[in-house]
Amino acid sequence: MAKSPTDTIDGSQPESLEEATVYTVAELNDDIATVLDNAEDIFFDYIVGEVTDYRDVNSHLHFDLDHDDASIHCVVFGFRRSDLTDDLDEGSQVAVAGDLSYYEAQGSCSILVSDVVDLGTGTYRQTYRENKAMLAEEGLLADEHKQALPAYPSTIGIVTSADSDAREDAVTSIHDQHPDIDIVVQHASVQGEDALPTLLEATSTLDRDPDVDVIVLTRGGGADRTLRVFNDPSLCRVVFETETPIVVGVGHERDRTLAEEVADQRVMTPTDVGSIVPEKATLIDEHQAQTERLDDAYHRMVTSRLETTANRLETSFVDHATGVIDDQASALDHALETHARERLTDLSNRLDHGVESVQQQIEHEREKAAATQELEETYTRRQRVQRVIIVVLLLLLLGLTAYVLLVM
Repeated sequence: MAKSPTDTIDGSQPESLEEATVYTVAELNDDIATVLDNAEDIFFDYIVGEVTDYRDVNSHLHFDLDHDDASIHCVVFGFRRSDLTDDLDEGSQVAVAGDLSYYEAQGSCSILVSDVVDLGTGTYRQTYRENKAMLAEEGLLADEHKQALPAYPSTIGIVTSADSDAREDAVTSIHDQHPDIDIVVQHASVQGEDALPTLLEATSTLDRDPDVDVIVLTRGGGADRTLRVFNDPSLCRVVFETETPIVVGVGHERDRTLAEEVADQRVMTPTDVGSIVPEKATLIDEHQAQTERLDDAYHRMVTSRLETTANRLETSFVDHATGVIDDQASALDHALETHARERLTDLSNRLDHGVESVQQQIEHEREKAAATQELEETYTRRQRVQRVIIVVLLLLLLGLTAYVLLVM
């Protein structure tokens, strides 16, 4: 609200709005533009500062020119790019020439750059490089010190501004992946004078919480100078020293902050925070697939073991039965052989005894025979002996045949 000509010197206001001079935003911006256009004292050949937030938009170059805590936006239109004396580079100290322009629609000043003189590496870029070299020498950037994130975290702690879009984006992206994950938001300023102490305290607080499985340090994108707290060595050391795995994402696509370099993992933006957790639907599908595979494997294993056991039992039974039959057959053959041998020996002994008896009887008969009947009696005795032998042999043969039939 602009002052009324009737305002007092001490700044007191009129008693009512009707007595005051009231401007719309458009009217105020028109007046500011008029003042700038008529201001003859604003004259410069070059403006010196450090290039930050450098980007190419539709063939036009946009960047901020920073000096200490002050910043002004600069634009190099596409048709002027080929006329530049030196190239632009993020972090360079440059002197730019051009016209001061006031964009009334947004109430912002810009320099329409016509020339650029490179003055070398900017102070902050040099500090950034020195800090990175120092952290690398201390081992804070080494991959071997980075912790693996848990595959299935149950609680995630987020360090960011509690009322920011970054908090909402990060929480939404996590719950879109897995709604059952608990989230603890620890508020911290992400830019300004309070940023560093609150970021340090919030990160340490979550690291002390035994329920937190992963810490996410995040903020939305912004101009380079607003991200500089994430290059502070003290914040990098706290990130490195956390016992809890930590992820850093500051929404800056063109360059990595040192905190991201030190962190166990980096995500591009708060919306990408969800990538550190598994998707619940995928886990359910994988669980179902694993269950089905486990059931199939169990049934295959049981069937295989049953078949193997049945085969082993059948083989064992056949081997045992064959062994028993072979043993019995051998015993029977041995018994038959023994019995037959004993029987034949007995029959042979009996035959020998019979022959001896017959011979004794013949000898006795011969002694009784007369000398004159010796030839006839001898003939007769021989016939008798032959008949007896035949009869005995027939009897032995019949007896042996009957025995064999009986045994079989």
